[in-house]
Amino acid sequence: MFQGVIPIVQTPFDESGALDLASLKRQINWLCELGVDGVAYPGFVSEWWKLSETEMLDATRAIIEAAQGRVPVIGNVTAQATYLAVEQAKAFQSMGCAGLMCLPPFVVPRAPAALIAHQRAVLEAVPLPHILQYSASLTGIRLEASQLKALRAEFPHFSCIKVDFIPPGPVVSDLIDSLGEGFTYLIGFAGLQLADCLKRGAHGLMGGAGHTREDIVVFRALQSDPDGAGRIAFEQLLPLINLEMQTIDMSIATHKWLLKQLGIHASDHVRKPGPVLDRWQQEELRGHMRRLGAAI
Repeated sequence: MFQGVIPIVQTPFDESGALDLASLKRQINWLCELGVDGVAYPGFVSEWWKLSETEMLDATRAIIEAAQGRVPVIGNVTAQATYLAVEQAKAFQSMGCAGLMCLPPFVVPRAPAALIAHQRAVLEAVPLPHILQYSASLTGIRLEASQLKALRAEFPHFSCIKVDFIPPGPVVSDLIDSLGEGFTYLIGFAGLQLADCLKRGAHGLMGGAGHTREDIVVFRALQSDPDGAGRIAFEQLLPLINLEMQTIDMSIATHKWLLKQLGIHASDHVRKPGPVLDRWQQEELRGHMRRLGAAI
């Protein structure tokens, strides 16, 4: 289930900072028409920490309604308390999510055993296919392969790991060697090392939504011709990814700017406190759009 290009949905706001559900539904329809393999919400690039629980659930409900069953919708459990995480997972299940992703608690450092207990509680509460958001380079959280293998033995619906490491390739290789079959691996960080990770056995890309068209082209080219056309397409996209991935704020602002330029979002507003792209950054992004439009 968890493979291919599965973008994290951006959260659109109007200029006042209010949730813009109309733009959100346009985004989902556009992603479905592009042929994505699923969508996930919310993630870091969705500004999840700036959303109220009501907004998060309202947005997820709107995503499911707009998708109309065309692609699986994955609800990302980001709550930092186990009780709230379980409630969030149940809410995602009740509204029709086809799968879950779970981000281990990281705001206050915890022992690995506590993090595994958190994951176990979510897995036990909701039997939907499950992704671990293994974002050590964003959160500092690291888990042992033996712990993940034990979770898989106890909960077979734990079937995927999203790898947000710098660099991700060696982690993918280590996990595949340690965990064996039964998992798929999605690459985060906008696919900055996607070519390397696919060669090592990764199965998909989970980045932001703003350049999904290009992501799909690159992903498919890397699958069919990794050292030829795939490498060329990947290297054409890299300058945009490098610009985007300077910081998480830059990634959020870049994807929102792109979605506004494409006519999908009414505004590129990043909920405050957050960045505003200056004219030099915007001009560089326009150059990337022109270049990629011709090349990809």
